[in-house]
This record gives sequence, C-alpha cells and structure tokens, in this order.
Amino acid sequence: MSKTLAELISEVTVNTKYEDIPQYALDHAKMLTLDVLASMVGTRHVISSEIARSVAEELGGPEEATIVGCKKKVAAHNAAFANAIQCYGLDFVDDHNESNAHPSPVTYPVSFNLSELYHRTGKEFLEACCLGNEVVCRMGSAYMGEMYDQGFHPTSTCGTMGGVISAAKLMKLNELKTSYAQGIAGSGVAGLMAWNSQGSFTKRYQAGRPSMDCVVAARLADKGFNGPTDIYESTDGLLHAYSFHDHYDTKWITEDLGKKWIFASSSIKVYPCCRYSGGHLDACLEIVKKYHPDPAKIEKIFIRSSKQTLHLLAEPRKWDPKNIVDLQFSMPYQASAAFLHGKFGVAELDTALIEDPLIKKMIRNTEAVLDEEFENRYPDHYSSAVTITMADGTEYSAVVDDPKGDWRNPVTYEDVENKFRDLANSVYADPARTEKVIAFVSDLENQPDMAVLMQLVNDEA
Repeated sequence: MSKTLAELISEVTVNTKYEDIPQYALDHAKMLTLDVLASMVGTRHVISSEIARSVAEELGGPEEATIVGCKKKVAAHNAAFANAIQCYGLDFVDDHNESNAHPSPVTYPVSFNLSELYHRTGKEFLEACCLGNEVVCRMGSAYMGEMYDQGFHPTSTCGTMGGVISAAKLMKLNELKTSYAQGIAGSGVAGLMAWNSQGSFTKRYQAGRPSMDCVVAARLADKGFNGPTDIYESTDGLLHAYSFHDHYDTKWITEDLGKKWIFASSSIKVYPCCRYSGGHLDACLEIVKKYHPDPAKIEKIFIRSSKQTLHLLAEPRKWDPKNIVDLQFSMPYQASAAFLHGKFGVAELDTALIEDPLIKKMIRNTEAVLDEEFENRYPDHYSSAVTITMADGTEYSAVVDDPKGDWRNPVTYEDVENKFRDLANSVYADPARTEKVIAFVSDLENQPDMAVLMQLVNDEA
C-alpha cells in the first residue's frame, strides 16, 4: 500500500538531519531567523502586539517559553501565539511566490519556543525551520496560486501544516506520531481572507492561532491522540477543501521532497506591507531616484499590475484607507506616500498621514489597471509598472518584474542585519543588545542551546 502525503512528509521529517540539507537552504533559514526576530522585537509597541502579549499572559500556564516583550514565561503554545502575532505585526516577514504564503510567521515562532523549551541546538532549530517552511511552500504551491480565489489565506492554512512539522521535528516524534500531528493540525486549519474587507488585525491572528494549534497538535500526537493520516488527499481533506474548483497538483508536494528545497527562494521583504506592493513601490522609488519629481506637481499616477495584486491592493475601498492594515494594503496610498517621502518604511504606516492634503490629492489621482502580460507572468513574477504625469505633461515611467528581495533580485545578509538593527534599536535601550543577538545568529549552527537566544532577545523586557 502506497504512503499518504502526510506519511511521505513524516518520513522525510524524521529522517532528515542537518547534514542532509544543502547549504543554500541552511543559509536562507539562517537569514530568516534574523529577519523574523526583527519583526518579533520591532513590533513591541504595535497595538496588536500589545494585545497579543496581554492575552497570552492571561492564558498563562507552566513557565515553559518566552513571550518577547514580557518578563514571565508561559506555556509554549501561548508564547508561540503571541510571538507569531508580533512577528506578523508589520507584515514584514518573507513571502514565497508560487505558494502565495508567508512561510515563516508560524514555523519560526513555534521553533523558537520549542527549541527554548527543549534546549535544542542551533542545528536542530535550523532543521525544524527548513522542514516546516518547505511544507508551507510546497503545500501552497500545490493550490496553483488559486487558494485566494477560494477565500482562504495561505499563510494560515499552509502555515499550520508547516508549523506542525517544525513542532514534530523539535519534539522528536516518530513517523506515525508526526502523521497524526499533521492530521490533528489539518483538521483545524482555517484562515479566511475576510480581514481584507475592513483592514482587520485578524490577518495577524492568522499567524498566532496556527502557531498555538501546531504546538497543541504535536503534544496531543506525542501522547497517542490520533488524526487522519490522509489529511491532504482524502475526499474531505485539505486539497479538496481549500482548492479553487478542485484545481491542485500534488507533484508540488512530492517531487524531490527532501532533495530540492523550494522555500529557499522565498523573498525577504524590504517594505512593511503586503508582498504584492513590492513591484509598484520599487517602480515609484526608481522614478523618484532617477527623476526627482516634485510631488506637488504630480497630476496622475497610473499603475499596471496583475489580477491578484489589484484584488488585494486596489479594490475601491483602498482609495479611502482607515487604519494601519489598510495602509499596508492600499496601492494608492503606498504610491502617494512613496512619492511624497521618497521611501516607504515603518514611518509611512502612521495613519495621521491619511489626512495629508498632498497624499489625499495623489490618492484621488491614482488609477490602477490590469496588465494582461503581467497577469500571464504571475505567480512566477510579481510585475508592476508605474507612470506618473506631471503638471506640464511630462511623463516618467518604471517597470519592475522582480521586486527587491525576490530571489532574482535578492537582499544580502548584511541587509537583513541592518533591518534587524533598525527595528530592534527602536525598542532596545542599549544598542549593544542588538549586536549580541546579531552575533548569536551569525554563529547559529554552532550554538549549543537556543534558550540562550530567547534570553538575549528578551533581557530588557
């Protein structure tokens, strides 16, 4: 009898060791470690993070794991819940083109906290992160870029299945229990795209809840609680339930599993907003850098992009953003802010800027349309083009196929170190704390106890 998809994944999970993972994948996982920590630390004063920490402290439990920003430890699943919401608070974590998912905001909080609880080494931590992120990306890719059309959020649905693999690896579950853990976690998968209708914090919750569920599922499986081992392909399984018109391809899950690591092509974000924003923001800032247009004299902003980009960022309500999540998902606002300030960073997520008269004017004068050529390139490329028309009729244009951070236009490890510095130093009173974390992660593969990292990250709480 052939193995189910969950059983195949379990076999690879249990048998893969650090030495089996190619260097390119290990290097990417190491870079993601610092990238995720940047947001986990840097969102401390974001309201959604403050609420998540408060609730996790109230839920409490045995003092197993650290909530970044809190002095008292709580049960590991509660810590993972809060830390995941925190690392997703600026929408500044990596993304993967073909899966439409953010691979890391579930897998990494789970891995940080369970590595802390069980005193796992840096190598064991990296094993768990590589395996978990690989499942997120492979599962998401199997839906052929269409899970959004079914109304589900891949970061949550696929993140759950990747996160439970990270948990199972760190808990050293055997193949059967790892299959059970997938079945348990998969039975509770959710994550509606409904957050996009009102700019709700539930987008961030869709990293928190899966992180909590992953730890609980793995612990249940460890004690003998079973789950369906055909959770992916059964009649009522994940592939049928979350696909658009049953359009999926399991080869994305099985082909070269354990040999080729597709998560290593995930993009490191350079803007704290939706990953689909990268193309038009790069184009706007290219125009700024080349032509230095006077924002007061911009009469029209014309943007061409793909269908999914327009769905997320350019529906009619995006011309009237109300809150921080709206700013992270409003193409007209982002383009206007980029032209006004010559950048798009955390400072541009200030809702007070919505009332700026010049930004209001540019938002009103922004038009976004579907480009069929760009649509044909999606999801392999996230292409966008921007043309602005000045008061004297002069036009300036830029086209971007692969936004900065894409594997074809990558950031460097030094870029990620600086991203961590920028975010961490906005929270830490002592910049030396920042440098200690950077130094620890730079030698991650030689670290004997990951609990030390959580202490370093949190010493000023």
